Amino acid sequence: MDIRYLIVGAPFIVAFFYTLFWLKKWGAFNSSFDDNQKKLIPTNDSLQENLIIENIFLTKN
Repeated sequence: MDIRYLIVGAPFIVAFFYTLFWLKKWGAFNSSFDDNQKKLIPTNDSLQENLIIENIFLTKN
């Protein structure tokens, strides 16, 4: 293997593992299925707010 490939590719490899390290530290890989389901269920309040925002942007001038 040519040393030039290692010199050019090493920063990208280091950045990749550094990103994985911080994602793991911040808990990006520690989610459970139940927590995700609870976060994805919209409440009635947020639905009404979304409808109000849609009405603002869909009104004709």
